[in-house]
Amino acid sequence: MRIRKPFKKRGTTGPIFWFVALGLLASPLAVAGFAGYYLFLKDAEKPRVTITPEAEATSVKRPFVLAASDDQSGIRSVTVSVAQGQRRVDVLRKVYDPPRDHVSERFSLESSELRGGTFEMQAAAFDGSHANLGAGNAARISKRMLLDPVPPTIKALTPANYLRQGGAGLVVYEVNKDVARSGVVVGDKFYPGYKQKSGQYVCLFPFPSEIDPDAYKPRLFVEDAAGNEKTGFFVNMAIKRRFREERVDITDEFLAARLPAFAGLFPQVRDPVERFKKLNSELRQQNAAVIASLSAKSGPEPLWEGGFIYLPRSIVRGSFGAQRVYVANGQEIGRDVSDGIGLASVPGAQVPAANSGKVVFAGPLGVYGNTVVIDHGLGLTTVYASLSSVAVAVGDAVKKGDPVGATGTTGLTPGDQVLFAVYLSGQPVIPIEWWDGHWIEDNVTTKMRRYAAETPQQ
Repeated sequence: MRIRKPFKKRGTTGPIFWFVALGLLASPLAVAGFAGYYLFLKDAEKPRVTITPEAEATSVKRPFVLAASDDQSGIRSVTVSVAQGQRRVDVLRKVYDPPRDHVSERFSLESSELRGGTFEMQAAAFDGSHANLGAGNAARISKRMLLDPVPPTIKALTPANYLRQGGAGLVVYEVNKDVARSGVVVGDKFYPGYKQKSGQYVCLFPFPSEIDPDAYKPRLFVEDAAGNEKTGFFVNMAIKRRFREERVDITDEFLAARLPAFAGLFPQVRDPVERFKKLNSELRQQNAAVIASLSAKSGPEPLWEGGFIYLPRSIVRGSFGAQRVYVANGQEIGRDVSDGIGLASVPGAQVPAANSGKVVFAGPLGVYGNTVVIDHGLGLTTVYASLSSVAVAVGDAVKKGDPVGATGTTGLTPGDQVLFAVYLSGQPVIPIEWWDGHWIEDNVTTKMRRYAAETPQQ
């Protein structure tokens, strides 16, 4: 006969456990105290808080962002105050009910009534725990900053620019103090200027082909370290240029020859024409953005000398700025604007570097195929695409005429060629101007020599 032993619950600690349990049951106050102690142990960590941008100087209009987070009990409230002398003012105060795990608040100093000079900014974030007698854990940051209410000045030194649509211009200008950035704004795009040894600034800026001459209104722009901004006028004469419309027939033979290189992309799209459409739109935009971003690596000195050269004994296939219409089986399947010029010679012809510079990209690039990008300084880059082979590597210094690769049929090119393009701070511009040494001398070199050299030419 099996004798059943008395049941004993696992995890108890005998009389001490029952004493504590009975005591808690007998005292609601003790229960509350135990719960508060438990919550305190559960969330004893401070929340996280940051203020961006990290700046040593500011204007009253500069936007700041306070970000705070607490994954355990959430953020209950945030505050930002500024103090100058005996005066302290809140510029942000926010309470969250219920608390939030992550918060982000924008603020400025426009309501602070601060005077120019130094001041202290203090921020605090409180979590939703019961620590500190219910006030919650607090994270605080404090920074000493300079309020600079005076914007910089900017003044053009060069005379009027005559720019053809799709082309480029150069302006030399001066500012009255150290600045965070300066250059030319065209529409909503910013093109940076580069400080020269003379102390003046030089900016190569484009006349984008898609902007109508009547709407082309470039402006000088400067922003100091405090975030103060100023714009300035300079004279430009906009000249309209006509751009062609070019038809590109997408045949079954073309698709059979080009699409296998992109077999891993858009595998869910089985129809060859539909896959081409996605490659020519989505992938092309991504690849063009890579090329545009490479201008950010450019330096303040021109690396080129004289006119740019191109593929010898070549014929032109397609023109810059042309509206390309893609047609398959008699139906339009897409459009885009040509960012360069196709140059064809004999198959596998050696492609020369258009001018001296530094290689900033070399390798496969989607619809552009094997591609080389050379930086020539001042935001100016040249692009060599559709190559069958690449003869340079990133970081190489090249001279005008050095081989960069050979013509080919990589990417979505219609035939053996090199797609040659010129980019100016991320914007494609017409290559023909840069092939013309007289145009470069009149519109770029002379201006720099006369207005931006350490010993300006009179």
